[in-house]
Amino acid sequence: MSKYKKLTILLSSFILTILFSDSSISAPRGQDSLKIGTEAPPFVMRNLMTDEGVYLRDFTGKTLRNPWKKRERQVVVLSFWATWCEPCKNEIPILTKLTENFKDQPVKFFLVNTMEKAEQTEDSVRTIYKARNYTLPCLIDPAIRYAGLYTVRGLPVLVVIDKSGNVRKINRGYHENFEIELEQLLKELVKEVEVIK
Repeated sequence: MSKYKKLTILLSSFILTILFSDSSISAPRGQDSLKIGTEAPPFVMRNLMTDEGVYLRDFTGKTLRNPWKKRERQVVVLSFWATWCEPCKNEIPILTKLTENFKDQPVKFFLVNTMEKAEQTEDSVRTIYKARNYTLPCLIDPAIRYAGLYTVRGLPVLVVIDKSGNVRKINRGYHENFEIELEQLLKELVKEVEVIK
């Protein structure tokens, strides 16, 4: 990668962080502030493969960022992962299969790369992502900002957000056969009417 492209990527990351950071949102230390039924912290992260900014409020929440573009709210599934995380290697292919079951429904799956070791560059993460044939959109959380807001202390962590922007499920760690419960929940959430207060 050229020095110019690296500089452009670093600059765009810095600008996204400055423009869209919300200092009023923070995770209290020593306790899990993210609970089922609470509003999911909003985010904007870059897509690993396209460098485009991805906003939670494009898909779900009380106020959509561009309601004239996306009229239907969606259920959002976030899977926090890192290249060194062995259980993530089991979880991600299962999530990829689940996307097929919901491909024509209002459900959006995202991987969130976070908590990487210092020697892992964005380029090396991208190389590993491709080598493992991952296809789910992958967002980058290099400063561990959103991992903090979502109280991620170990990996993987799976968070399901309903159409109204509320957390409906939190899985910490990899659990055998988790996809059965997750698929059932997603079927229920897809049918739910949005409740925006």
